[in-house]
Amino acid sequence: MLRKSLHIQALPPSIIPWDRRRCKWISHCVFFQCIIVYIGSATILECVWSPDTATSDFNKLARIMYLYDHSACGYRLKTATALTNIQLPNETYGLNILPIRWKQAVVTVSTRLSSKTRRYIEFSLAVHVIWNVCAIIMYLIIGSKSNNHRVLKYTLSGYFYYSVFVIIFDISMAIVYIAHIQQSLTKGMVLRYSGWSVELKLESYEDFAGWLPMIASALWMRGILFLIWNIYCTKIVNGIRRKMYQRLVRIKVRDQSYYPIPEPELRYSSDTSVLYYRTGEQKPFVKTDASSQVFYHQ
Repeated sequence: MLRKSLHIQALPPSIIPWDRRRCKWISHCVFFQCIIVYIGSATILECVWSPDTATSDFNKLARIMYLYDHSACGYRLKTATALTNIQLPNETYGLNILPIRWKQAVVTVSTRLSSKTRRYIEFSLAVHVIWNVCAIIMYLIIGSKSNNHRVLKYTLSGYFYYSVFVIIFDISMAIVYIAHIQQSLTKGMVLRYSGWSVELKLESYEDFAGWLPMIASALWMRGILFLIWNIYCTKIVNGIRRKMYQRLVRIKVRDQSYYPIPEPELRYSSDTSVLYYRTGEQKPFVKTDASSQVFYHQ
């Protein structure tokens, strides 16, 4: 076989079948999570969680605190108009008692956590739609067994970076909701801060209600288990990206370092005395006799 008949074929770096199957499993997991988010978000945005049908205290408080926004759902919430107009007299009628200063009664101090939750849900819904699209693109491209390393690189990189954003978003929202414990130390505080103190009645007002923001924080972290699973899946995708990049570097180094050895050629057509040698040969063959000149001249 002549050296000039050898050709180096630059094969593009691809993804091994095992990694392709793992990417498909990760896409399926994202589909499942997004469907759950879509269903849960639809129930909140469509005002399904009305507190009128709730019976237990925690069920009522969870709905008025996070799940049901009365202004967005068109619910006419009662206000304590009679209590806000109470006036306490300051006249002591000569008695040795201190006068009572008049102060307007404070019954409802609304921070509207349910309204904020509704805005967070709308933003989270948009985030998960984009995440679902990234997973679909990865599933289609990886499943098609494409060997275009640029397409594979951009697909895996796009999914990886957006998954990191989703994880950071979930953790940040969990921190926001865990801070609501300051407004829910008791069940009565939840009623007072939510604005439902006149509308709803509870069996107990002094019980600890901080479980509600804890549960909400855990739900934003996807039950913690799904958050850990997402972090693990993101690490897998990053590992596949790194392996493909390493194979690309090895192919480039090999192609640039091991070129085929070229055939010897005469540098000038008029030169019939010296055979130019290849790089690495220390002793060139000098044509001196007439037979070698005739042989090499052909």
